Amino acid sequence: MATNSSLKSWLARAVIEGALIVFAVVLGFVVNEWREDVSDRRAAEAAMNRVVAEIETNIAQLEAVVDYHEAVVERIDERLAEIEAAGEPVRGIPFDEYPELLPRGVNAPGLSDFAWAHAQEHGRLDVLPYDLVAATARTYGMQASGVEATWRQIVELLFAGPQVMREQDVEASLRFTQIGFTELASQERFLIDQYRRVLEALRASGLGREEASQ
Repeated sequence: MATNSSLKSWLARAVIEGALIVFAVVLGFVVNEWREDVSDRRAAEAAMNRVVAEIETNIAQLEAVVDYHEAVVERIDERLAEIEAAGEPVRGIPFDEYPELLPRGVNAPGLSDFAWAHAQEHGRLDVLPYDLVAATARTYGMQASGVEATWRQIVELLFAGPQVMREQDVEASLRFTQIGFTELASQERFLIDQYRRVLEALRASGLGREEASQ
């Protein structure tokens, strides 16, 4: 009987100890997963805080050039009105028109996407709300396919080889240039609006506050 009692006691202890070991192992997995989740969220928030700062800088860059680009459109308009008033085609070298019409050159916005590219690669963004990340991605896409692409096209148009130094119909050249700057300024205004919307959503989600307080 004593042997039976000892065996039952040992089995009871073994069951309890086994249950405790299993509980400890499961708890360890849960704690590790929780730590990884916290680490991923902190990495995502840190990455998006940098994106917030980058968006703020991009907005400032756009605001610094959009008025100038709109003024270029107006100056070209005035020059075209002069040509029209002349009553006959005006021939000349397009490059000679630029100092008056483009006193600051093309004046690129100088936008950045480094923080966003880094966030996509290292930021663990899948732990953040999908709509927030998707809206940010769409806006950076507008930057690349809109403003930056149009700016490059304008540069190619204005400085595309020796033809800009040859005598030609000035009006036609100016109209192409005006179309480019009109499109650029319009895209800049639109991008500013979109960036502000995204910035508002990011801040509403608690992002960027740490950067702003530093």
